[in-house]
Amino acid sequence: MGKKLEYKVQESSALTSFLAAKVVGLSRAKADILVKRGEVRVNGTRVKANVKLNSGDCVSVFVPNAVTEEIPLKTIYDDENIIVFDKPKHTAYDVLPQMYGETLYAVHRLDANTTGVIVFAKTEKAKSELESAFADRRTVKVYEAVVSPAPKADADTLTAYTEFVDGTAKVSDKPFPGGKTMITEYSVIERSGNCALVRVMPHTGRTHQIRAHFGHIGCPIVGDGKYNHGKGDKDGQMLSAVELTFFGIEGELSYLNGKSFKAERGFDTQSL
Repeated sequence: MGKKLEYKVQESSALTSFLAAKVVGLSRAKADILVKRGEVRVNGTRVKANVKLNSGDCVSVFVPNAVTEEIPLKTIYDDENIIVFDKPKHTAYDVLPQMYGETLYAVHRLDANTTGVIVFAKTEKAKSELESAFADRRTVKVYEAVVSPAPKADADTLTAYTEFVDGTAKVSDKPFPGGKTMITEYSVIERSGNCALVRVMPHTGRTHQIRAHFGHIGCPIVGDGKYNHGKGDKDGQMLSAVELTFFGIEGELSYLNGKSFKAERGFDTQSL
């Protein structure tokens, strides 16, 4: 026995990577097997494993129970209104409620290959309040990343302009029609050879902001194929959301103000 699942593609992706991120417990190797068995269709048509998905594509897959494996899901914090996870890599944020086994409401997102702190609401009221907090930037987000080559400055606040087109962030140093301001602050934690472990605080919330901004300045995140001239890695980019703090929340969730949720440190010196 098994289950048939259907998904709508939001941005371009490789088919097996997409399936591994969306289906709980499905590895890319096993996704490849399902494609070869004819269990996967894109827009109603059987395809090969190397097909590239585009925004708007419809993917359907039949997943036998025997091919999925349990993925551990670490809970950082849990109360009657919210739950905070340390998201594993190769896992889409919107499958975490399925892994948890209860109805949860997404209020922000992380890329499938970005690990770390992610918050879900347990009630619709909490969802509304948290969505407002994220939209109004009443949060402080801290990330860690490994970049190569290392930036020349030990710390800087970068400003650029960006537009998200066809699944990729277009970045420029100068304003352009349709471009939105993108501000990214960083400091170097440690250097090793041509690499650096950096602490990053995005001041704006643009799609793929950290990945695109570091790629734009010539210091791409290690393993990020999209913004590292195609030099991707099977384990994805070395980027982790390590800390999240709320402030300025009113009403029933005001107790969250000043509370910091932390994941295990994203990377250590052995990562460099």
